[in-house]
Amino acid sequence: MTDRILTKKDGQIGHLIFNNPDKLNAISLDMWEGMGKAVDAFEKDDDIRVIVCSGAGGKSFIAGADVSKYEEERMGENAQEHYAKTGERALSALYNSTKVTIAAIDGWCIGGGISVAVSCDLRYCSTKSEFAQPAMRYGIGYRYGSLRRLVDIVGVPTTKEMLLGGRRLKADEAYTKGLVGKVIEEADYQAFIDDIAGKIAIGAPLTAQQVKFTLGEIVKDPSDRDLERCEAMFQTCYASADYKEGIRAFSEKRKPVFTGK
Repeated sequence: MTDRILTKKDGQIGHLIFNNPDKLNAISLDMWEGMGKAVDAFEKDDDIRVIVCSGAGGKSFIAGADVSKYEEERMGENAQEHYAKTGERALSALYNSTKVTIAAIDGWCIGGGISVAVSCDLRYCSTKSEFAQPAMRYGIGYRYGSLRRLVDIVGVPTTKEMLLGGRRLKADEAYTKGLVGKVIEEADYQAFIDDIAGKIAIGAPLTAQQVKFTLGEIVKDPSDRDLERCEAMFQTCYASADYKEGIRAFSEKRKPVFTGK
């Protein structure tokens, strides 16, 4: 795996770090490949319940694609198709992960950075963060999946303002539009991310999986929804040892210890 994608485990939390700080974590082909592999590894790790995506350097989450590598990585039909499919595989792995995924945004979140962020379940940003989609500047296109995820969150009008009108959202505007769930002061930012990830990690994983899957089905076209699986996952929660543990812990006035079974 490229050293521009870093991973680490902290108990039940997996950290995926975009590590290209000299270019504000602009993302390249090898980083998309590394991201996909990292998400796959966390997905297979039963100890991991939360994946936190962040950017190295303290200035940027992801400042879009690495434009300096466009000629090398994206010129020509085959090269561009390979790049696009590699990126979409990584984004789909993140979006479809059974783990709870968090985009921890501290600084610039541009282009592909927004694609990563909207592929996560939860998005939080620091007060200095800004969001933009400068597609018109480079003549690039966006695949259906990335645009659908953004539209599902902020709607068509705001998506058009960002992509066609070049609108840049500051942190408070991103919150107003629903792009992020909370804006945190810089001094409190890392403590907040650690706290929210920790709280989710000790929660019931079967419930998290059931909620994630069912919400994912809700935003699909009705004909594509797997309602039988939604119901099966719902029933699994109530038949689980974790459900019994949660009720028992409440009665005994203690914190539950969930195993995902």
